[in-house]
Amino acid sequence: MSGGFFGGFGGPGFGGFGGPGGFGGGPGGFGGGPGGFGGGPGGFGGGWGNHGGPGFGGGPGGFGPGGRPPLKRAAFVSAALLLDGPADAAQLVQRVSDATEGAFSPRQEKVELALGLLAGRGVVTIDNGVATLTELGENLLKWRGVSSETAHAFLKHRAKFADVFKIRRTFFEVAQLSRTIAWQGTDEQKQQLAETRTKVLEALTDAKKTLHRVLGED
Repeated sequence: MSGGFFGGFGGPGFGGFGGPGGFGGGPGGFGGGPGGFGGGPGGFGGGWGNHGGPGFGGGPGGFGPGGRPPLKRAAFVSAALLLDGPADAAQLVQRVSDATEGAFSPRQEKVELALGLLAGRGVVTIDNGVATLTELGENLLKWRGVSSETAHAFLKHRAKFADVFKIRRTFFEVAQLSRTIAWQGTDEQKQQLAETRTKVLEALTDAKKTLHRVLGED
């Protein structure tokens, strides 16, 4: 499964190291505010939450479906995996794939952007494409209780839901394409959308019946 790194299991995150744009509670930072790496909406989470470990916890945003932009999720996962040692983007992609037994394989360009974001925040240094955690980065992860073991345990657990994420992502992509055509499409495109809608809804209805039947058999 390619694409971004998982979506929402946020909760209290890296928290409390400054104002907007920094490592603290304001927007864009590593702390508790919207869009940050911490405890508010879009954060990268603290506490064990539902499916995580320390630093992978359970509020809106972070690692699960419905979280904030995937780049910030990718940045946190990348930072956690750098606890295994310095790596370039391709090596981090391989670490995710290995940790999830091939269930997830993020795009290399997304990881490169994530590393750039981490470097801009002083969490990593980059030399010839190879990223290394700074002392600040190590301390932030340690402060949130994130270790190499918990990061790998988290990824292994998330791999169990790979099929769910793939289905959900496909739903979102179909909905986005449909919305674009509905708003901006030609009459011919809208006619094709109507025909496709019928096919998609029929397929979804059949799939739902099948899953209900499977659950009933269990």
